[in-house]
Amino acid sequence: MSAPPSPSILPFAPQPSASALAQALGVPVFTPHWHMPQYPDGAVGPWQMKRTGVGLDRGYHSGPCVTSGSAVLMRQSAAGGWETWMSLSPMEVESQELACRHAQGHTVVMGLGMGWVAANIALQPSVERVTVVERDGDVLELFGRCRVLEGLPESAARKVELVQADALQWQPQGAPVDFLYADIWLHLAEPQTLAEVQRMQANVQADQVYFWGQELVLGAMASAQAAPGTPAWADAVDRAVRETDLPMLAQAEEGYANLIARVLQLRSQGRHPASA
Repeated sequence: MSAPPSPSILPFAPQPSASALAQALGVPVFTPHWHMPQYPDGAVGPWQMKRTGVGLDRGYHSGPCVTSGSAVLMRQSAAGGWETWMSLSPMEVESQELACRHAQGHTVVMGLGMGWVAANIALQPSVERVTVVERDGDVLELFGRCRVLEGLPESAARKVELVQADALQWQPQGAPVDFLYADIWLHLAEPQTLAEVQRMQANVQADQVYFWGQELVLGAMASAQAAPGTPAWADAVDRAVRETDLPMLAQAEEGYANLIARVLQLRSQGRHPASA
């Protein structure tokens, strides 16, 4: 894949067809306020980056919406099919934005993916350093070819350090970690997710922890004690947080129990597949 022109930080501009479809359906166009890198199509090893067109989708905590011009990172499976490991869909963006909003100091990101989270974390004034731990060399190479960091101001780009290592084994060398964000899984809230985050934290000893799909994990734990949205729900969520034995990002987000209830509600309704 030839190197594309260096991207720049521009406001998200949906395609005209997306606006027309949204108007016809009576739903909004997904317009994130985060930095959205302009990923080129390309491939390295079993990994492929490609852009998608206009489609109907649903956010992680918002309702149905129309998307356009998203990007998808896929990996070819042993059977020959393609699995979507990450995208800039509403679900992906909304399920990771708390990490971008609350990251601080020395932040460690477990799992590079498309580098969207790392880039947006680096843009936060509260963040001094971003260490990204990724074990797959092909993912690191594809990220470099997409020149994601070159689309950031130099002051943000120089915060980011990429480390090729296993997230379940990596330990910081020297500088303590203020914030840990983990996202190494193909699917949200896989059965082993919480145990693996606890294993990472045992190595990292971050002051605060947040992981992809955290709301679903906490929601499942809290639902065993109270129904979402009932008067006892907030207390059930607090107990679930304590049971994880992690310094979890929860109380820093006002109305977090209500957010979890909303995520559970939308998850139970399913989501619309985005059109290619």
